[in-house]
Amino acid sequence: MDQPEFLRQISHAEVLLSQGRFNQADDILKRLLATGYDGPELIKMMSVTKAGLGDYQAAEDLIRMILSKHPDDPFVFYLLATIKGAKREYDEAKSMIDQAISMEPDSPDFFAYKASLQLQTKDYTEALQSANTALELDAENIDALNARASALIGLNKKDEAYQTINKSLATDPNNTDTHANMGWSMLHHGQSEDALTHFKEALKNNPNNEYAKGGMLEAMKSKFPVYRYFLMLMLWLGKMKGRNQWAFIVGGYVVYRVLISLAKNSESLKPFLIPIIAIIFLFFLSSWIFSPLMNLYLLTNTYCKFTLSEDQKQSARLVGVTLTIGLLCLLLYFLGIKNEGLLSTSMISFAMMIPLGSMNNPFLEKNRKKLAYFTSAIAFFGLIDCIIALYNQTFTSQSYFLPFLLSIIGYQLYANYVLIRE
Repeated sequence: MDQPEFLRQISHAEVLLSQGRFNQADDILKRLLATGYDGPELIKMMSVTKAGLGDYQAAEDLIRMILSKHPDDPFVFYLLATIKGAKREYDEAKSMIDQAISMEPDSPDFFAYKASLQLQTKDYTEALQSANTALELDAENIDALNARASALIGLNKKDEAYQTINKSLATDPNNTDTHANMGWSMLHHGQSEDALTHFKEALKNNPNNEYAKGGMLEAMKSKFPVYRYFLMLMLWLGKMKGRNQWAFIVGGYVVYRVLISLAKNSESLKPFLIPIIAIIFLFFLSSWIFSPLMNLYLLTNTYCKFTLSEDQKQSARLVGVTLTIGLLCLLLYFLGIKNEGLLSTSMISFAMMIPLGSMNNPFLEKNRKKLAYFTSAIAFFGLIDCIIALYNQTFTSQSYFLPFLLSIIGYQLYANYVLIRE
């Protein structure tokens, strides 16, 4: 391969990377590496490609290979920080980006990425400071403007956030991340129709933008008023740090138990407390199954089903199956088949919606696998209980129902732990 063709291929790979077409870029870069050329720029591009394909370990190995030969290259530390960030290893990512900044303190891109890491760990004040530093170095840096807007949203400074996003749009009207950012900002405030417009614009410019695709789905589900307010509450909770989320979960459960106790012991308060207890119960239940149920509905929409990921489709279908089984068992029982095992099977089917609807929620594959194994164990206890209960025509099998119930409770605690850590 002569030099002009080599340079043309590299240029083509750069364009593909900018478009998020990582598979095609990977093919080109492999051919270029096969020529024997192993310059650092080509290795950096291959690392970005591997990260884009989700092969973070291969990406990190390539970057560390460059780092061993070029320990004073700040951009290598920046790339390593982005890989660590993609793997949710935020402490290490922050350490790497700080190293890059110490070597090149006048890089707005480095400060912008540091701000994005601080957003991930809900350190909104620090993220705002980093974004402002980046903008002092480059007032039109799109990543810094978007990070600043997100930090302001986290700090509940709505007007300033909109001003920042509008400035970003004025700088680059077709920037997919900016439109996605504006869309999510509007979802935070219940403006689903306006959010949908921005997500469509983002996906028109980059159909592979996962941030925009996720927002598009939420905006479509938010056309239903109940889900819109549910999403606003979940987004509000999502802005909390992990310890505060745990405080909300535990505090909510304590309040729930106290209200039940008061309702049992006070007939005069009971009519007022029962609706509150029901609302709290429905909220905690909906936090597990509302989204997959809405995804099940979206599967019936020709356009929407292409926006859902395979994991989302799987969870939606499994929730749909268990919901159907539960309703069918109830119908058979009330039509006259007085086998109490049908009631048990119905209850267990409804309960299985919790793990089946959430086991694919974690970002990291290793965590999705752990929740899938946990769900399989719960399903085993539930299935055995259903078979015995139906055979004996009793409500639960006694011996297997308790392990099933404890597994469901344990799953919710463990899944919350996993999701909050991510």
